[in-house]
Amino acid sequence: MSDLIKRIQNKINRQNEIPKLIQKINHLLEEQKHILNENDIKELESEKLKLEDELIVANLSLEEKHKNFFYTYNDITNAPDISWLIENMIPKQSIGVLIGASGVGKSTLSLNCSEKILKLNPDVFIIFIDGDMALNKAKEMGIDKLLNKYGDRFKYAGKTTNYFSDSAQKLLKDISLEQEKYPDRTYFVIEDSLSLVAKKSRGFIDTNELYKYEKILREHKGCSLIIHHKNKAGIFADSQHIENFADYTYEIERNDFNSCIILHPRKASRFDIQGKAFLTINRKIIDEIDYENANISFRESKFVHTIIDLLEDGEMNQSEILNHLEKIRFFSEYKIGQKKAIKWLQIWSDKGKWHHEKRPSEKNSIFYWIEDKQSNLQKSSNNHEIGA
Repeated sequence: MSDLIKRIQNKINRQNEIPKLIQKINHLLEEQKHILNENDIKELESEKLKLEDELIVANLSLEEKHKNFFYTYNDITNAPDISWLIENMIPKQSIGVLIGASGVGKSTLSLNCSEKILKLNPDVFIIFIDGDMALNKAKEMGIDKLLNKYGDRFKYAGKTTNYFSDSAQKLLKDISLEQEKYPDRTYFVIEDSLSLVAKKSRGFIDTNELYKYEKILREHKGCSLIIHHKNKAGIFADSQHIENFADYTYEIERNDFNSCIILHPRKASRFDIQGKAFLTINRKIIDEIDYENANISFRESKFVHTIIDLLEDGEMNQSEILNHLEKIRFFSEYKIGQKKAIKWLQIWSDKGKWHHEKRPSEKNSIFYWIEDKQSNLQKSSNNHEIGA
């Protein structure tokens, strides 16, 4: 009986080996043909034919052959909806990367998000691993208040050790085990920064070990956000695996014109992350603000607010708007010309801040209005006509 089993197993092993051998021959014939002589090519082609004849092709349909690789209707219809720690920004069960230059507000934003998440999600436990911040700076940023307010739901790690990366990796391993142990909780790990926390090989981040424990954490419904610095030249020049292996990435920048922090989506993957902007005063986040408005220069931002205020009083044509801007000395104060103003009128109309149309009955003048005002005026006119 043991000989039979051994013979059958050898047959199975041989069948599993044949496709790999055929693949190797194909590679040689396609990629290395230039270094093969005519006899080599003929022998390889002959061997390939023998292997193909030897290969047992099961009489199964395509779906039956690859049923473990195809998704079914039930797989998709029963898939859970995407859930968020912060709507359209930080998804649950994910690995995210936040990339930015030094001093733009990465830690400020991370702590602001932590407080928001802890406040809204009583089942979330946050561990902030910080290898970048001095303890007096941590106090200044209010980390002590988070520790006091949320107890064991907020942990702050990063006491200096000679082997910071090793300590961080051991902690990540234990957090992933903790997540597996308590499936009713969501463990969210923030790592500041990747270059300090990640495992190294010859002084560089070991991409073979990249996100090793973060992937285990994600598998058991936890998530992580990894902060990564740009280099001294202000660019992201590290291994592309850092971004490729993550589920989503943001690039963060500071807009001093508008006193805000801006998050630009770089890789969304399966998550519909969106651009975000946050107003800051004295390096503290005060409120979330409109991304489109924040992501522009101070002059353009001032233009948008000026036009919105102007159109609140009713529709105006382009000439009237330009005359008004001239009258309030907008062009001279902000050093822009009428051509730029006309371009901005079109751009921000396309973005939905206001509406416009060219009216042949008015000598092809272009009129601008805000939807609510126009709708109210139209309704008022209709009601008047009905009443009459």
